Amino acid sequence: MYKLTNMNEVELLKDYVDSDLYTRLLANRHVCFALEEGAYLISFHFCDIKNPSIREERICIYCSDTDFLFLTNNALCEKLMREVDSNKDHYAQLVGFFHSLTANDVYALEKTEDRIISLEDSLLVEKSTKSYRTAQIIGLRRELLQMKRYYEQLTMITSELSENENKAFSKELQKRMATLDRRVDYLLNSVLHLREYITQVREAYQAQIDIEQNQIMKVFTVITAVFLPLTLIVGWFGMNLQMPEYSWSFGYVYVILLSVVVCLATVIFFKLKKWF
Repeated sequence: MYKLTNMNEVELLKDYVDSDLYTRLLANRHVCFALEEGAYLISFHFCDIKNPSIREERICIYCSDTDFLFLTNNALCEKLMREVDSNKDHYAQLVGFFHSLTANDVYALEKTEDRIISLEDSLLVEKSTKSYRTAQIIGLRRELLQMKRYYEQLTMITSELSENENKAFSKELQKRMATLDRRVDYLLNSVLHLREYITQVREAYQAQIDIEQNQIMKVFTVITAVFLPLTLIVGWFGMNLQMPEYSWSFGYVYVILLSVVVCLATVIFFKLKKWF
């Protein structure tokens, strides 16, 4: 029997597996059980890596020599399964589905890499940091985390299938399964590489923010240092004592000139030291 339907009919699997396996199927994020008589029970959450922000959807597959059940609510996965040659045996259809599922993923990952490169170039040419850039970096990190979890599921499933524990696959199908397993490993490694790349971009951007903040603090420090001598002058001449300058007709002008000279001298000193 061949049946392609939605997850509303998941209880159909109870006719093929015991209650313990059925419970584990729904409780775990992904499963791949090699059953007796060459049957496989597979379940995983599909992530459309072209749109990783879309909610994942569960896919359940039961494949044996006589029966093939494919349950999903995802339109893309249903379309891929319908495009698999129905004249082939069930195991060939299973392998064909996974090949179709991952066939163009490398191109989607390349587009994600191009987005990260474009973001990095934008960060390098911008004269000042912008708050929305942080949101972009966080968004990319979340997408890559979603992809990583997705491919971790697939690599565990394809590794289990390529071992051909219950001898269900022919030698030709086993070779195709081994090729698929290597492809999924490559895709997972590519995602891990992209995660490292976006982490480096985030660290570089954070360093840029720190430098910008340090420059701001440097300006405030210089301003404080310039006016600090004036604070001393104010404190000196603000003492409740009788000073000679009080009776001098040019005392007020003297204090003004002294303040200006001190400020200019401080600014010139900082300029010579290249502190700003």
